[in-house]
Amino acid sequence: MNINMQTIHIREKLHQYIDNSDEKLLKLMFALAKEYNDEDDLDYEFTSEDIKVFDERRKKRLNGESKTHSWVEAKSMLTRKN
Repeated sequence: MNINMQTIHIREKLHQYIDNSDEKLLKLMFALAKEYNDEDDLDYEFTSEDIKVFDERRKKRLNGESKTHSWVEAKSMLTRKN
């Protein structure tokens, strides 16, 4: 199967999912497509204040003044129930 046939197959399957989906899936797929097609985020530029904060955080990290976490640690902290 070449790329063109793969694309056609994916498009057909996606249409089937859309035709048979509930409102929740439709909203999710719409949001995903909208986000993918919106180009507003690509034009975002950081302000000088943003860059200053990034630089300060970087300096602290490199100097050992701030703690970093592995993905496993971060995931554990985020999913921990209080």
